[in-house]
Amino acid sequence: MIRSFFEGDGWPMIVWIALVLSFMFWTACLIGICIFYYRDYRYRSHYTRIYPVLRDFIYEHVLIANTFNHFPIEKLSLDLDKRIVRKVVRQILHEFIFTIGGEKGRSMRNLFNEMGFDKEAQYEIRHSAKHVLATVRSLSDLALMQVNIQDDILKQLLGSPRVEIRVAAYKYLVQVEGEQAFDRIFAGIYGISELDALDIYQSIVLTDYVGAYRFSQWLDDSKTCAVNSLYMDLMVYYQQLDEEELWKLIMARKELRTVQKAINALGKLLARASEDQLQCLFHKEQDLNLKIEIIKAIGRLGQGKSIDLLETIFKDKNSVLVLRKHAYRSLIAQKPYSTSCLRKLDNEVESDDDKLIRYINHPMVHYF
Repeated sequence: MIRSFFEGDGWPMIVWIALVLSFMFWTACLIGICIFYYRDYRYRSHYTRIYPVLRDFIYEHVLIANTFNHFPIEKLSLDLDKRIVRKVVRQILHEFIFTIGGEKGRSMRNLFNEMGFDKEAQYEIRHSAKHVLATVRSLSDLALMQVNIQDDILKQLLGSPRVEIRVAAYKYLVQVEGEQAFDRIFAGIYGISELDALDIYQSIVLTDYVGAYRFSQWLDDSKTCAVNSLYMDLMVYYQQLDEEELWKLIMARKELRTVQKAINALGKLLARASEDQLQCLFHKEQDLNLKIEIIKAIGRLGQGKSIDLLETIFKDKNSVLVLRKHAYRSLIAQKPYSTSCLRKLDNEVESDDDKLIRYINHPMVHYF
């Protein structure tokens, strides 16, 4: 029977099974799409109806009447027992609190709490394993409200296996504790992507921090590029030059992207004492991206010590076009030291090089 099945008798049955399974699959996909659009339509319809009501309430009682607490919530005439209504109201309040500051902002926080959303947020972070998106949203709300979370719960969130929750906890600490939280965040940060690092970086620079915290102390070649990039971006933003730590990353050469970022940071931080080392590294380096980053860093330093090197690179017909382009652009950045060199190149270049020079000097071409 098995032999006859595989010799042809069983193929019609397999075809029918495949057709049925295919039909079930596409039916499930269509149902899922319909559910998604229905939920989106339902949310938007509630948002359109609730936003004007809540906006007028805020204008009347917070911005005009200066009500600080004990808001007449019953006047809203909203069914806050419905989950979709509470979700929409909470989102709208979050938007208003984010844009309103000062004493009015404190009044908005009191309104948020009187509606019970602070307790709801506290409940959601205690059940983070089941509600990841809700936990991230609640941490954002609690940070905006400046609500302190119990330390044991915060430790649980910082040690969560979900990177989204850990990043939200890092951002919460930055917004609530500021500089006091830096040691705790940077000592335990791991497993983040470059987008997560950018998210944390923006949270830090958007605060009113103006201190002298030494971010370079956390640079380590054993860490991922995303983590080291976070520290280097903060060093560049707050102009904290630490050539020794950056060169440790470069010489360790554990990850090319980390090396490239460190060279980029040397240029942006105007590490003028490193120009000779960058020249030596250029001659030893084989990777094109790193060579380009070195040329760009030398151009940013603008000391006029590397004009001969940049001129040689540009004149080398066997060199990669993009490398020649950045060499000429770095020569421009070296003005006034490179003025005579540029004038000589303009007089000596051939037609192909002239096209390249006109391309580089075109005002629409932006140099990164």
